[in-house]
Amino acid sequence: MSFFNLRTLLVASTWLSLVQFSSVCASDLDAQRELYQQAKSAFKAGRNSEFQQLKNKLTDYPLYPYLLYNEALKRMSSLSPDDANQLRSQLSGSVLEDEFFRRWLDTQARRKRWQIYVDHFEPTTDAARQCTYLRALFRLGYEDKALSGVPELWTVGVSQPKVCDPIFDVWINRGNLNSDIAWNRLQLAVQERSTILARYLLRFFPRAEQPTARLLYDVYRRPSIVRSVNRFPDDARGRYVFSFGLLRYARDEASKALALWQEHKDEFDFDEQLAIRTENELAFWAAREGVVLTEVSPKHTYETIERIADTAIAKREWSIAYEWLNSVEETERYRYKWRYWFAKSLQETGNDGAQEILEELAGERTYYGFLAADEIDVPLKMNARNSIELEQQSDEFLADIRIARIFELYKLGEEDNAKEEWSWLLPRLNDDAAKHWIPYQIGQIGHPNHAILAAFRADAVDLVETRFPVLYVDEFNRHTDRTEIDLTVLLALARQESAFNPKAISPVGARGLMQLMPATARRTARNIRVPQPSLVGLLYAPTNIQIGTYHFRELLDEFDEHKVLAYAAYNAGSHRVKQWIKDASGMDTIAWIETIPFYETRNYVKNVLAFQQVYAFLLDTPTPILAPHEKTIP
Repeated sequence: MSFFNLRTLLVASTWLSLVQFSSVCASDLDAQRELYQQAKSAFKAGRNSEFQQLKNKLTDYPLYPYLLYNEALKRMSSLSPDDANQLRSQLSGSVLEDEFFRRWLDTQARRKRWQIYVDHFEPTTDAARQCTYLRALFRLGYEDKALSGVPELWTVGVSQPKVCDPIFDVWINRGNLNSDIAWNRLQLAVQERSTILARYLLRFFPRAEQPTARLLYDVYRRPSIVRSVNRFPDDARGRYVFSFGLLRYARDEASKALALWQEHKDEFDFDEQLAIRTENELAFWAAREGVVLTEVSPKHTYETIERIADTAIAKREWSIAYEWLNSVEETERYRYKWRYWFAKSLQETGNDGAQEILEELAGERTYYGFLAADEIDVPLKMNARNSIELEQQSDEFLADIRIARIFELYKLGEEDNAKEEWSWLLPRLNDDAAKHWIPYQIGQIGHPNHAILAAFRADAVDLVETRFPVLYVDEFNRHTDRTEIDLTVLLALARQESAFNPKAISPVGARGLMQLMPATARRTARNIRVPQPSLVGLLYAPTNIQIGTYHFRELLDEFDEHKVLAYAAYNAGSHRVKQWIKDASGMDTIAWIETIPFYETRNYVKNVLAFQQVYAFLLDTPTPILAPHEKTIP
């Protein structure tokens, strides 16, 4: 039975199973939903007596904790520690448990109830709350304990929240900050590119140590300073600054940085660890610049070896690629990428064993698995999980009130709260079957974007139908004939760009299903003579799909129908792609992908190519990964 026939049969029974919460027993769930909505209205209107009566009828209802939580928010400042602990216990099993207790503790701090705060504080990664805890300790007289916690919080590469300043100032004024601590933080600051913080830290060095600290700041700002080798003292800090400067310089001038290192490294008394790290990273940047390194070093990291091999492969230096790939530790050889390229290097150098590796790899539903299947001309393997098995377990999983709560929130249209619940619950579930059922069921009830994200969080990679829903087909098909773009390409792009969230807005302002930048959308709209979309209009799926499809058509025209280059341009911009292919004419396209400088774009292209193969399989329209004219860079 196909995925879609199966889905049709299963969707009809989805909500039937959802009402069978064992925790509700014989109660009528519809009636409880109605009472819950009445309770929310009473609470909002301030009808407390009515709210209490309704709340008491809902103690077995999965969303009962939400009534308790919202009630507690109104009287947070009056809750005693015993009250807070009791309520926390009642909220157990929900994301609200930790959220409530954090807010209660924050209230104690605002009210300056320092002893309560200290007595009930729990370890956290939140810097502001850690600093508040240290301030509370100090105010209560535990000065040594408070100040002993400062160095770990102070010695970071970014500026800490303002709430930390008072305890930091006390720690500094009492003479606890020495130049070694300041040096450690300055190193972290330049590594994090925190320019303002790095400049601020220079004030903490005594006069005799100022030149080296200033040199680190200067070489961070202007890496070419490293060419003046005599400026770097041969002491521990001077050697670090020289190494740091070389690695900064290598990002723009890798060959020159490597040459400087090779010429001058013996003039410094580098410790072995710093020398190995410097050589390793310089080799990485040199390879990324296109330098083929021939001398295999067993001390390089896997990432550097992989980068060197990528460059050798792109330049068809197969013997060199083989030597580097063959130097990889056995513990690293499980990687899909390594397996594919090692098999290719075996083929190209006339060694045995390639066929066996490719056959095994072709059984994987990954980008490299699809490449391997294409290489040896065997059908793709989807390895999809059986949906019938998942559906049969619905009653079992819904007996867990934590899971039932998620779907009750969806039922009532509280999608954001539902997402918060499963985001909290999935890492805490030990039952893999339950972890996989949750995203499957989220997809079944019509929340594909949440289902895709939940499947990722649950590592439910075999939920193929959940992870790759076929959506907006009619909207896409309105433009496929005129643009001559295959439906599978558009589905793959939408899946990669927004995971089918029509309301998605990226941190840089890309909007909608196809993640269009407003300026790009306006330009394309002008080109195809349709009304220019508003920011809100770009969140309307049909509009976004139309403009996104024609924008991709423009990129295909620009890059001579080469989908790989168009994909890269969709992500990184045409101007960058033209720079990347300037000296790559005739290069194998699959090898070129490995040399794309931007990690994000490199993975983006691989994902879209793989996603298109998945959709081609699901729609029963097999298509090669690359058309004949796409196999090399034009």
